Amino acid sequence: MEDQRGDAGQPTRRRQRLDEFVRRVAVRADPVRRTDELDAAATDVFGAFTAARVDALLLKGPALAALLYTEAEARRYSDIDVLGAPRDLSRARATLAKLGYVKGGEALGIRDVGGVAHSETWVAAGADATHPLPIELHLWLPGSRAPAPAAWDRLAAHRTEIELCGRRVPVLDEEGLAMHLALHAAQHGSAYVRGQRELGLALERWPFPVWEGAAGLAAEIDAVDAFAAGLRLVPAGAELAKALGLPATDRLDWEVRHADTRPRGTFHLQALADGRGLLGRAEVVRHALLPSREWIAREHPWARRGGATLVLGYAAHLIGAPAWAVRAWRFRRHSRRAPPGA
Repeated sequence: MEDQRGDAGQPTRRRQRLDEFVRRVAVRADPVRRTDELDAAATDVFGAFTAARVDALLLKGPALAALLYTEAEARRYSDIDVLGAPRDLSRARATLAKLGYVKGGEALGIRDVGGVAHSETWVAAGADATHPLPIELHLWLPGSRAPAPAAWDRLAAHRTEIELCGRRVPVLDEEGLAMHLALHAAQHGSAYVRGQRELGLALERWPFPVWEGAAGLAAEIDAVDAFAAGLRLVPAGAELAKALGLPATDRLDWEVRHADTRPRGTFHLQALADGRGLLGRAEVVRHALLPSREWIAREHPWARRGGATLVLGYAAHLIGAPAWAVRAWRFRRHSRRAPPGA
């Protein structure tokens, strides 16, 4: 299983492949029509959430389009991001299932090693399987180290609403969005051009008090390091980090700037380090060395026939494990030794 995160919450290669697939099929549709379909899906989801007493916030996409962009500008997106209240996640999943969405990770054999997966991809592929409508259900925000319930309470205090397809939908206010833009940039690293561009746009358009509030919110959810590292990806953000007196984050800065070269296994080592007791660490090792059958089949398509080929698939996985473990260890060592500004 590789759906893990590091300090800044970087998705893994397998998760990125799923996201890339969703985006690839999305762009085949007309972008304006696609955005309209996603907006309609979002309003349907939030209408169902209201009926089911599910508290949630709509992230990014339509929220940025309404609060960051001007009316003359268009912001396109390929999925809908939703942050659910921790206490309501079971009802949120049940509600999505009733609406016809299916959880994408299960078919890929993805396991949450160490309890660090920050989101789940739910896809509605019923009537239009060519252009599925994906909902990204976030369990917490990558970069935040506060317990999810406590972080939710602080984020919910920064709630506002936008109008979407005739319905009022809850989103983060400007301070919340500013913080999330920086966390999102840190999550995806220096290769995430769009995230840096939008962060730069927000730095241009939102005044200093908004960013002071964003820094305060980051402190409340224990996300100051990721907030600072995300800001430092753009020149104006680096200057703002100085003005706000944010702490140095040399190791995280290095990891964020090298996120696109992060090797397989990095998150397993993180989960192993964070594991609780011998049993917790043994569980991480077991899942790392003996992933699900579906995962092996994705990794080695020839193993799908089962029997001896499946055994060979597991053997190939075990043989390769020491190599990716060493590469992951070296990456973590380099990050710990990163000089300032590296």
